[in-house]
Amino acid sequence: MPDIADITIIGAGVVGLAIASQVARAEREVYLLEKNETFGQEQSARNSEVIHSGIYYRRDSLKTKLCLEGNRLIYELCQKNGIAYRRCGKIFVAVNDSEARILEELYRNGTNNGLPLKMLSKKEMHQLEPNVRGMAAFLSPTSGIVDSYALMRYFLEKARDNGAQLVYKSKVVGIEKVPEGYKVQVEDPSGGTIFTTRVLINCAGLYSDRIAEMAGINIEEAGYRLYWGKGEYYSVGGGKNRLINRLIYPVPEAVGPGIHVCLDTNWRLRLGPLFHYVNKIDYRVDDSRKSAFLQSSIMKSLPFIEPSDLEPETSGIMAMLYREGEPVPDFIIRHEQDRGLPGFINLIGIDSPGLTASPAIARYVSQLVDEIG
Repeated sequence: MPDIADITIIGAGVVGLAIASQVARAEREVYLLEKNETFGQEQSARNSEVIHSGIYYRRDSLKTKLCLEGNRLIYELCQKNGIAYRRCGKIFVAVNDSEARILEELYRNGTNNGLPLKMLSKKEMHQLEPNVRGMAAFLSPTSGIVDSYALMRYFLEKARDNGAQLVYKSKVVGIEKVPEGYKVQVEDPSGGTIFTTRVLINCAGLYSDRIAEMAGINIEEAGYRLYWGKGEYYSVGGGKNRLINRLIYPVPEAVGPGIHVCLDTNWRLRLGPLFHYVNKIDYRVDDSRKSAFLQSSIMKSLPFIEPSDLEPETSGIMAMLYREGEPVPDFIIRHEQDRGLPGFINLIGIDSPGLTASPAIARYVSQLVDEIG
């Protein structure tokens, strides 16, 4: 590490990698610090890999703006760079009257956001998905699936080509504001490193609130406190993946979008995520919550899936800015100059649709960096 870096990014998930690929250039010393042994080991590697369209969020929110832009950019990146993806579309399904009312609200919100949604009659739904059941549905044609690892690898290679340096096994344990910028203390295999960076970008994901706290921000007053939601996924065997043509979603639940059909680019079928709040990182999954899967709304839409088809597979943990029953807040992407921290940029609560929005987030943060000068 140099004595002074121009830009340091904390966290090599998909957002940190995307930002590094965007801000790095020959005349800048850019470093990306990752506490794990390689990139994308937490939220970015443990998700549904869905390319979202921007249905859920307020029209004027960062989530909507960056999701819409990111949706377009990801398809462009995949097409130009050979990244595996499928623009398969997504159908939202309601199974009773109360869900149908929520579905209509969701449809109105999505169309208000400018999305090309199509309300489906039962006949149209049956033509598109003959094995799916529901009393009301609409189609989101711009939704899809991306190989998240390949996307992260693309951002990594672009960042390195532009001159960024990625340093693994480097955990940030201290941040101090100094006249030149920020003095950063890092634990690494050598025992520790201290260096100064002019611009510091917090992309620490699950731990981004702690990084903000290290920099001197009162995270309770700022509204930066994160809560961890664990989402569990079950694989579906028996060749049932051949009975579905696209992603199938229920109406959203109190926490997250609800258990839905998850397909990867190889058309492997999973159901999930089943969310619950946790206080520690533990990715183990067993069948103790299988009954919750069997009772979920999506199972009523997928009558061809038998209990014996389901096997616990994997889980992910997402950093969220809200608890159950609270309104879902917007992304926090903020230059903290007004808190006496010029050159410090926070990204906190980058939950879904963070993967979809990642290339647009990178452009947004790059503009903030350019404004800092």
